[in-house]
Amino acid sequence: MMRFNPGGLRAVLAGIGLLIAAAASGAPKVPLRVEMDLVVEAKGMTVGEGRDVFETDGKRYSVTTEARTTGLARLLKKVDERRDSQGLVTDKGLQPLNFRQKRTGKPPNAADFDWARGELTMTEGDEVEKVALVPMTFDQASLPYAFVFSDPPAAGRLSVRVTDGRKLQEYDLAFVGRERIDTALGELDTLHYRKVQPPGDKRGFEFWLGIGHHRLPVRIRIVEKDGTAFDSTVTRIVYP
Repeated sequence: MMRFNPGGLRAVLAGIGLLIAAAASGAPKVPLRVEMDLVVEAKGMTVGEGRDVFETDGKRYSVTTEARTTGLARLLKKVDERRDSQGLVTDKGLQPLNFRQKRTGKPPNAADFDWARGELTMTEGDEVEKVALVPMTFDQASLPYAFVFSDPPAAGRLSVRVTDGRKLQEYDLAFVGRERIDTALGELDTLHYRKVQPPGDKRGFEFWLGIGHHRLPVRIRIVEKDGTAFDSTVTRIVYP
C-alpha cells in the first residue's frame, strides 16, 4: 500500500508556489548557460570564427568571448583573442566587476570596477590608469549582453561608457528598429542597435539582439577606422 507522505506533498506545493511567484513577478527566464558559435566575415569573405559562453545564476554572470582568424586570413595574420568579463546581476541589469583581454602580439588588458569607491582601474601591460566610475559603464564583452536581464530602449538614445582595459569611451546607442536577419540558423527576428558616430569618428559598433533567443547578441558589427566592417554572426546556439 502506498503511504501518504506529507513532507513530499509540502515540497511539491512549495515548488508550485515558487513557479507561480516567478511567473507573477515577471522574472526573466534566462538560461543558466548559453554557448554560441559565430562566423566572422569581412568584405564578403570568411576571415575568422568565434565562440561565446554566457553563464549566470541570477545573481552573478560571466561572459567569455573567443575569436581567431581562419583560412587565408590566418596565413596572412595569425590572431587569437580572448575576453573575459565577470560581475553582478542587479535590478538594472549587468554590473561588471572585472574584465580581462588577451590578444596575439599585444600586452594583456584589464579593467577592474570598484563600484563602492566609484573608481575604474584600467591596465595595459605595465601601465595603470584610474578614472571615475559612473553607472552604465561596461566592458567590451559585457555590453552586448547588457539587455539579457533588462529591457533595452525601444526609442531614442542610451548613453553608455565602454572600456577595453586601455581606454574608456563614452557614446550613445540608438535603436535602429526591429529587423529580420539571415543566419545559419535561418531568419531571426532581432532588435538592432547602433553607436551614434559623432563627426570625425570613423569607428562603428552595432549589434542585433535575438528576440526569440533571450535578447542574446546574434550579430555584432565592428567598423575599423579604415572603414573595414567585421560581422560576427551566430551559426549555432546551445542551451546545455
